[in-house]
Amino acid sequence: MGRRPRGPGSPRGPGPPRPGPGLPPLLLMLALAAHGGCAAPAPRAEDLSLGVEWLSKFGYLPPADPATGQLQTQEELSKAITAMQQFGGLETTGILDEATLALMKTPRCSLPDLPLGAQSRRRRQTPLPTKWSKRNLSWRVRTFPRDSPLGRDTVRALMYYALKVWSDITPLNFHEVAGNMADIQIDFSKADHNDGYPFDGPGGTVAHAFFPGDHHTAGDTHFDDDEAWTFRSSDAHGMDLFAVAVHEFGHAIGLSHVAAPSSIMQPYYQGPVGDPLRYGLPYEDRVRVWQLYGVRESVSPTAQLDTPEPEEPPLLPEPPNNRSSTPPQKDVPHRCTAHFDAVAQIRGEAFFFKGKYFWRLTRDRHLVSLQPAQMHRFWRGLPLHLDSVDAVYERTSDHKIVFFKGPAVLAL
Repeated sequence: MGRRPRGPGSPRGPGPPRPGPGLPPLLLMLALAAHGGCAAPAPRAEDLSLGVEWLSKFGYLPPADPATGQLQTQEELSKAITAMQQFGGLETTGILDEATLALMKTPRCSLPDLPLGAQSRRRRQTPLPTKWSKRNLSWRVRTFPRDSPLGRDTVRALMYYALKVWSDITPLNFHEVAGNMADIQIDFSKADHNDGYPFDGPGGTVAHAFFPGDHHTAGDTHFDDDEAWTFRSSDAHGMDLFAVAVHEFGHAIGLSHVAAPSSIMQPYYQGPVGDPLRYGLPYEDRVRVWQLYGVRESVSPTAQLDTPEPEEPPLLPEPPNNRSSTPPQKDVPHRCTAHFDAVAQIRGEAFFFKGKYFWRLTRDRHLVSLQPAQMHRFWRGLPLHLDSVDAVYERTSDHKIVFFKGPAVLAL
């Protein structure tokens, strides 16, 4: 997900440190691996500790186990550093130099880069990415950021557009639901939140998502609530929520990290990626997701009338000092205060009509979207001037949908 620091290795200097009370044997081994036995400045103990912990955390090394004698050798440590540098686009020296340490301190996704710890002799069995077997996926924001200038509607809108980046080019469809059940549960959490990937405060790891599968957390996406989440902000120290969400939803549909510097799926934070209304995935990411799900076909003009149209796009806040010339829609009813004009059961789902809008409840009683959809966009045979209905029902003889408005009757 990153702006990656690049640079040459550290300048030559004194040799590696000698054993002492301030440098445990394991860190001394890393010091030797980091400098390959050549004369160089002695790395600080905290940098060496960071290096071991970081390489283990993100899949380059297994954790050391002194109880069984499983300690990293100098060769293994050097290979792990080299693999990390190669994945991060740095010069592959095998040395824990300043550029490597700087990249280790760059904000990034919590998930490992090498899921199976490929650089180790004792591999961790982390599940490999998979894909969803269904094409219609529900999502909801279960918990929102607590102390953020971003309102709830803005957070939900950013989630909508981040998911839309992937559904625009694949056969996947995402629908926001209001119930407790959703395929993709979205949370803003702090520190240890009982999923095996604790957050670490501002910076460091900023978010993670779980790959599809049979486990109960499949698709769930978590953001660190200690980060300063921003959108359309000039604050260089904040984390652009849309950019991070696009990356994490890539994991939620089955994509792992890649080394390609232009990919949204590289692990390091890249900063804002542009306007959510116009952002398009880099070529590398499009190819990878097409390999999983195939290419989304264009909607045919003769498609079945009961094929749902995309949800009404939510509004995003305007950039500072830039007011929209498009007036907001004032006739959109609210689901909690509306008195419905008609209620109907169609194809086993419940439809609630108000004015020219409707809400749709699935067979398992989940609201498809918190925002109502327009009738004439869902049923294309309806006249555009139809501003309400008196009754609607599904005719059992031919399963056509019959609309009543005063003396007029229309069957689609």
